[in-house]
Amino acid sequence: MSEPASPSLSRPGSGRRSKGFDLLKFVSRYGVVITLLASILIFSILNDRFLEADGIRTSLNLGSPLLMLALGLTAVLAMGDFDLSVTGLQSAAGAMVVILIVNHDWTWWLAVLAGLLLCVFAGSLNGALVSYAGMPSFITTLATGLILIGVRYEIADGRNITGSRDLPDIYRDFGVGKPEPWLELNTPVWIAAGLAILMWLLMSKTEMGRYMYAIGGNPEAARLSGINVRALRAAGFTLVGFMALFAAFTSTARSASAVADSGFSTLLGAYAAAFLGAAASKRTLFNVPGTVLGVIFLQAVDRGLILEGYSTGVRDIAKGCILLLAMAFTRLGASRQ
Repeated sequence: MSEPASPSLSRPGSGRRSKGFDLLKFVSRYGVVITLLASILIFSILNDRFLEADGIRTSLNLGSPLLMLALGLTAVLAMGDFDLSVTGLQSAAGAMVVILIVNHDWTWWLAVLAGLLLCVFAGSLNGALVSYAGMPSFITTLATGLILIGVRYEIADGRNITGSRDLPDIYRDFGVGKPEPWLELNTPVWIAAGLAILMWLLMSKTEMGRYMYAIGGNPEAARLSGINVRALRAAGFTLVGFMALFAAFTSTARSASAVADSGFSTLLGAYAAAFLGAAASKRTLFNVPGTVLGVIFLQAVDRGLILEGYSTGVRDIAKGCILLLAMAFTRLGASRQ
């Protein structure tokens, strides 16, 4: 038989045991938010331009494609899968759209539709290979990502495609337009916000979202309970392709070009944002509000380091360290459940 609780551990008149402050639980629950606030405070002290409205708007605009990619990854990660092809798909789709408009005189909407078909096809192919053929998502999407990067280099002959004088104004507005008078934010910010709201509704308020989390928790139990695990996992990869298209055409519309880049840094940032969001979650689950917070975190750190004059390499190192921090918080949070 267990011994009765010591009177010194109980409040007078209550049967509950008093609990002291659990530092590890507090850090695992609020560590990401505290780190974000501390970063904002430090950068604000170091440079008084850090909180300027114009700079914040620019950071939000630059971070919008990253959020779009991270939102797609959030759904896949929630089901226990990975997709490493997302930035290769973004690069290939962006190059295709710009080349079709600039070199082949396609209308912008038809070129975007062709890019959408590419993204949906590649995402569906990933989903079929992983969900129905049983191939591991990590290696499969790494392979398809490499293929897509190669396709991008081939269709553009390894060059950057510039279309500042050939892209129509309506297409450019998707990257630099400002639908007045809404806070003077660029169009990609509103597109990203709309996609985030839709993804939040999907994952938090629908049966499909609950099924996604059930698959991530225990795929076999989800299958035995009647959930179509294969179809939902395949749909998750297709959703990643859909988000990659939005990231592709908003980023190419902003820069009026398609840059020959492997996108590794962007891939790292998208995963860092998703894992930061999971670390900030009470149950360490991948979730949309947390992913949005993660992107804001990364953009704040990136802006602060740019203002301090640090190079791209240093900023990538910082993002890598942030990803390790997110993993540590996630592991700590899981151990405290």
